[in-house]
Amino acid sequence: MGTAYEERRGTLYNYRITFYGNALAWLIHVVFLITFWQLGVTVLAWSNLLSILYYTLSFYFVHKRLYRAFFVGLFVEVVYNAIISTVVLGWGANVHYFIIMVAYGVFFMPNVSRSIRIASTMLAMTIYGFLYLNVTTGTQPLTSSFEQIFGLFCLLSTIALIAGLSFVFEGSVVEVTSELERTNERLHTLASRDGLTGLYNRTTGYRLVEDEIREAAINGRPYAVALGDIDHFKAFNEQHGHDCGDLVLKQVASALARTDGIAIRWGGEEFLIFLTDKSATEATETIDRLRQRIKSLETIYDGRRLSVTMTFGVTTRSGFEAVDTLVKEADDRLRAGKQEGKDRIVTSIHQ
Repeated sequence: MGTAYEERRGTLYNYRITFYGNALAWLIHVVFLITFWQLGVTVLAWSNLLSILYYTLSFYFVHKRLYRAFFVGLFVEVVYNAIISTVVLGWGANVHYFIIMVAYGVFFMPNVSRSIRIASTMLAMTIYGFLYLNVTTGTQPLTSSFEQIFGLFCLLSTIALIAGLSFVFEGSVVEVTSELERTNERLHTLASRDGLTGLYNRTTGYRLVEDEIREAAINGRPYAVALGDIDHFKAFNEQHGHDCGDLVLKQVASALARTDGIAIRWGGEEFLIFLTDKSATEATETIDRLRQRIKSLETIYDGRRLSVTMTFGVTTRSGFEAVDTLVKEADDRLRAGKQEGKDRIVTSIHQ
């Protein structure tokens, strides 16, 4: 069983190639039918009428995604018409070029096995070689001037079919590749973001903070880690339900995301903010503005305004430090702030 990408790719360009290829072949045989009828080459006129009927039926195969049936019929029809037309009109009519088109087009059929592709190509080339060695003048050759025009039409039609297949294939692959890239981006977002708040999740956030600390230490820049916790969060869930708790989490996260730093949902109602290139005073002022912004949020649930506040523990450094150490220090200060009455920022613990 193929991957979802392979299935999507196959569905997309199989359908397009068979549909447009079928339409072009139908039009070419209409031209052939009219031409041979006017020339009085009745055997080829009837042959092309049968081809038109087949390609009309093939639209059903395309619609029903019966690609193998379409390919088998296409191969038989093209090779048969190329043989009989070359025998009747002669090698100079250039109808034999359509055999090359089939040998090329078979490789655009992903629902056809490799062995069938190779066998079909070898058979087509064998027939082509046989005609080349054994057919020169046909049983009903065209006039020299008309043979040149007709031969040019066959050659250009073959080139147009090959180019058309290539462009459809390229367009389909580009489209599916773009879909794959967008899917990968969505998967990356899902893997790195918290599903409820849209902030970085703990795993991704930890890695980002670690990288930022390393870079700040190398460049001699100060940085700060702030660990915040929503005050009385348990009461929101117990008094109003988990929908209310989710609303509070999302609104707090939205406020935190607007800061000039990295915002992470650390776990439950805890959030971590990482700030760089700020002194201890500037970092504290930034976090305090966040605290006030959250306090002033218009959080309305079930017709009632909820009072949402947060307590933060903040730690600052100017050199390299392990993330766990910084978080532990910020968490100690956060717990001290909770004990002191909540809705505040604690930057140090006085013994």
